Order: sequence, then structure tokens, then C-alpha cells
Amino acid sequence: MSQKVEYHFGVRWKVNGLASSLDIQNIMLDFKGVPSVHNTMLPVTQYIRNGRNAIQFYAWPVPSDDPFKPEQELRLSLEYWRSGQNPSTEASTAFEVVMKPGQEGAKPRIVTREPIAPLQPISSEIRWDKDYFRLTVPFTNRQPMPTWCWEEGDVLRDNDATRDSLAREYRRLHKLFAAGDNDALLAAASTRTQELALATDTPEAYVRHRFSYNMYFDNPDTYQLDDFPEEPMTLNLAADNRVAWLTTQGVSVPIVFSHVGTEHGASFVRPYFIRRNGQWEICR
Repeated sequence: MSQKVEYHFGVRWKVNGLASSLDIQNIMLDFKGVPSVHNTMLPVTQYIRNGRNAIQFYAWPVPSDDPFKPEQELRLSLEYWRSGQNPSTEASTAFEVVMKPGQEGAKPRIVTREPIAPLQPISSEIRWDKDYFRLTVPFTNRQPMPTWCWEEGDVLRDNDATRDSLAREYRRLHKLFAAGDNDALLAAASTRTQELALATDTPEAYVRHRFSYNMYFDNPDTYQLDDFPEEPMTLNLAADNRVAWLTTQGVSVPIVFSHVGTEHGASFVRPYFIRRNGQWEICR
């Protein structure tokens, strides 16, 4: 993991009046269940491997049985920049894909492409699935990359035994949250800290500070840890069945801090796990 990366990568997307969700390697990175018009960029260096990769971008009307409007569009681009550059103002666009699902016979189109960029679209495999509201954008990465933890975990079985084993690890973490043990929680996520430091070219101490949970522990009048759910949860697998996480309903997760004094406000703790050497390990 000592290898430095020359370019850092990000995904930028915009939907006008649609709800959306962004996955890479089928790992969910962002979910907005309400209509949005925001132009959003998310760094994704640590999710991109050597060779072939794929983004799964979902966008749908609210309610979902409403038709798309002809003017509504999905706009998705891959960005790249060097260390020290500001990704908000200095990133370059490797390629951009646009889809207008409300237009008759519409297909995804590549509207921008930089031939010398390290990321290149696999044009023949870009697809819009109207039944699942899913735009799939495969692409290749020509820049040498480290081997990330999500590539190295054991291949997991989609069964109750895997789910129950992972639930026990969630329960262990939930107890640490209940105890306010920030140091133990950060120690459990040491792999994530190391890889994010490498992917962002920042010191590990900064990454640990960024992911500190003391905000929750220092403000008990604002954040209240929910009880751990008792009902069986859903096992989710991604990245060729090497990454796992649990959900309760929809995209809700087992570890949640409710915002005191609000009806629906909550902060969701979303670790992604691999299993390596017989142990669960927070990878992202």
C-alpha cells in the first residue's frame, strides 16, 4: 500500500428533479431519496482498481411510478486531478455521459471524452435499464493503482450464516458506540484510515480526525444512539461478493443516531466490511 497515485479520481453527477443513488463496483456511495437539482462531486480514488471498473447510477421520479419528463436528464462524468490541485476548480473531465430517459428512443450518449485521460469509457457497454432506473457506465483505468482492501477480501456466500456472523460484528461495534469508545472504533477502522490517507495524499492523523465519532459522544442532547435492531437484517454483497454490509429497511442501517427534537432526522453509520484471515474488517 506504499504506492502513490499520480492522479486522483472523482465522480460528478447532476439530476434535475429526480431522486438518485450512486454505486461503484455495486458499493453504494450516495443516496438521495428526494428530488434533487444539485451538481455533486464525490472523490472515488479508493474505489477504482486497475483495468475494468463500473459505476451504477440510479435516478427515478418521485413517486417512482410517475413518468420521466422529456427535459429531465442524468449527467454523469469522471474527473481526475493531481495531488495539490483543488478538485472543485482544477479537475479535468475524463468523459461525460448524458441520458434523457423521458425522451422516446433515448440512449446514453458520451458528450465529452478526453483521449489522454487515465479513465476511458467502454462505450459499447454503457446501458440504461428502464426497469431498474439504472445507468451502468463501465470504464477502464490505465493508471497503475494500489490493490485496495475491497479487492482482497474472501469471496462471501450470500446466506444466513454470513449475515448472522456480520450481525455479531455490528453488535460489537454498537456496544463501542454505546460506550462512547472513539479510540476503539477508530482502531477497528485502521485499514480504512490507511487507504484513505493514501487515496487522498493526506496524513493518517487527519483522516482519523475526520472520521472521529466524538461529535456524537460530546453532544448527547443532540444525538441519541438507537437500539440495535432485533429483527433479521438484509445482507448486501458487492465488489464480486468481497464487500458486505447489512440493512434494515430500504437503505437504512443497524447503527443510527437519531437527532433529538426532530421527527425524522438521523445520522447513519455505514461501514463496509471484508472478511480476511477469518475476521471481519472495516474496509470503507
